[in-house]
Amino acid sequence: MLRIKLLLVVAILSGAFNQGCGNRETSDEGSNGVEIDSPSHIPVQTHVIQRGEVVDLVRATGTLFPLHDVLISSQTAGTVIKIYVHVGDPVKKGTPLVQIDPELKQLALEQAEANLMQANAAFEKAAKDFARNEKLQETNDISEYIFESARLQKASAEAAYLTANATVKMARRQLADARITSPVNGLVAARLVELGSTVAPGVPIVKVVDISQVKVKFGVAEKDIVKIEKGQSATVSVDSYEQFFFSGKVSSVGPQANLSSRTFPIEVLIDNPKLQLKAGMIAKVEIATRTQKDALLLPKNALLERANQTIIYIVKDGTARKRIPKFGIETRDYIAILEGVEAGEEVVVMGQENLADGVEVIKK
Repeated sequence: MLRIKLLLVVAILSGAFNQGCGNRETSDEGSNGVEIDSPSHIPVQTHVIQRGEVVDLVRATGTLFPLHDVLISSQTAGTVIKIYVHVGDPVKKGTPLVQIDPELKQLALEQAEANLMQANAAFEKAAKDFARNEKLQETNDISEYIFESARLQKASAEAAYLTANATVKMARRQLADARITSPVNGLVAARLVELGSTVAPGVPIVKVVDISQVKVKFGVAEKDIVKIEKGQSATVSVDSYEQFFFSGKVSSVGPQANLSSRTFPIEVLIDNPKLQLKAGMIAKVEIATRTQKDALLLPKNALLERANQTIIYIVKDGTARKRIPKFGIETRDYIAILEGVEAGEEVVVMGQENLADGVEVIKK
């Protein structure tokens, strides 16, 4: 009887133990697993959509060039005996730059002037002789041969006079060309000869640049060239003056693309009265092509590309809602929305890659 009672107690304790183990396993599974009944909340960051002004900007990087870039060459041969300028010197139109030895040119002019005097005297004598013979010819007091000879002598003397006169002009020009002057206002950018150098016609002497205005030259893509017109305002910046922006205007719009770069050449002209901008600097250009006021502004970091569509997610009542907006003007940080959202709505700007339509979210 005692044996039966003992077995009964063991059986009851064993059943209680097994039931306890089973309950503990179920409890562990519930604590470690995901509750199917409880929805996941994906953390996101949002931005409230507001209205504002958006400007369509074409951005490009180019190089600064002087308004005038003049390489001055010698027009005559000779030896350089004086140089009046140094690199960086300001010059005006007509400022002497270089002097070439004028001695031989002065002698050539004097000789040409003497020859001109001789030719003039010979021409005057031939003209008087012809006038006298012309009167005699009217009364038949001179033969046709003598009259024709007088006419030919006059013509020959006149030609000699004209030649001598031209030689004098050329000699004067050669003498004047020995003193090389600047054809423009500007700064000396390069001095290409030294004292004692022998130069010939066409040899570069000095380079003068005018940077009272500078040009930014750059290229734009096909999608941007249709937006740009001559006269549009532009803002220019250079690394040397990070806190300054220079105003300019589009002065040239190229009608043909560069075949190697497939870009269209553009020039922007900038006033540079303080000569702060230098030729050769790298410049960043922004051209305002159109403005949209009271636009719905969407941060570009809210955009998401899926299935060849650009979408966004709006958070409403803790739930992400997919939208496919219609876009307008695009800037560096924002894009205007024409349709698909309203002012005051919250758009997801971080975490949207983990979303789907209808997913519950939590804002961080």
